[in-house]
Amino acid sequence: MRKKLFGLGLAATMMVGLLGIAGPANAAGTAKVNVVHGIPGVTVDVCVDGSKAIPDFHPGDVVKGVALPAASHTFKIVAQGDPCSSTAILAVTTPLEAGKNYTAIAALNAKGTPKLLLFSNNVNPTKPGNARLTVRHTADAPAVNVWANGAKLVGGNDFTFGDSATLQTPKGIYAAWVSLPGAFAPVICPAVLQLKAGVAYQVYAWGNGSGYNLAVLSLKVGTN
Repeated sequence: MRKKLFGLGLAATMMVGLLGIAGPANAAGTAKVNVVHGIPGVTVDVCVDGSKAIPDFHPGDVVKGVALPAASHTFKIVAQGDPCSSTAILAVTTPLEAGKNYTAIAALNAKGTPKLLLFSNNVNPTKPGNARLTVRHTADAPAVNVWANGAKLVGGNDFTFGDSATLQTPKGIYAAWVSLPGAFAPVICPAVLQLKAGVAYQVYAWGNGSGYNLAVLSLKVGTN
């Protein structure tokens, strides 16, 4: 996974559906945004308010921890190399609230349609010795179960596209994977995660029947 860090205007693939729990304030008048590219096979450019902000954004790329003004912004995704005035793959105008931490992802839903999701992240301190693990279903796939070291973290038939689940877990090394309901065998590759205390981890299942992947993003939030 290639990671990129940009300044103002990062913002990218935002935004439908505010999900999750808001974290504490970052700075007056700003929000922090992370972005994940979860549409397979398409390299794109991202425009913010009519200007090119992220060129050559590849599937699996992550933009992390960028401060943006708290205001309403227009975000537009265009084909790689196209001007911002060209036809958008996805576009939306949305406000960002001061003091919140977000992750935005462009992904394919279970019908294969590109969608923009914005999650609000819990960046409060974790308990001593614990990490915070959030798993999010952002793939062109049916309901799934999520496993770590053989234990089912998310089960049943209700964890579908756009859903998010968060839990505190002791620090350590975990093998995480995704299966279909009622099955144990992975359908989305096992990923080995070293979870550190005081860090919030986000795991995104993305892709389609041609191939699935797990994108991992980490945010240091501290301990009590």
